[in-house]
Amino acid sequence: MVNLEELDQVKITEFLKLHTSKNKFVITPSSILKNMGFPVSEHKFMLENKSTILKLKKILAKLNKEGVLSQRKLKQDFKGIKEIGYDYVIEN
Repeated sequence: MVNLEELDQVKITEFLKLHTSKNKFVITPSSILKNMGFPVSEHKFMLENKSTILKLKKILAKLNKEGVLSQRKLKQDFKGIKEIGYDYVIEN
């Protein structure tokens, strides 16, 4: 498992390329952490890692601006937390 402090744009992009080719899922900070094996269903984990979640939100927003992701119209709801959802733009 990746260390939370090691998450950066390069690691997130590599993760998205690998995992979105296998299955389709809504990309949010929570879904990334969940698919990396972190216990996002534990409220305590989410509270203790707000800075990491904010960092992921910024990375996803940047990837959206760069055209790697496309923002969904509706926000995703995870345990009462509204998150912007993205889809991975497949390269041709």
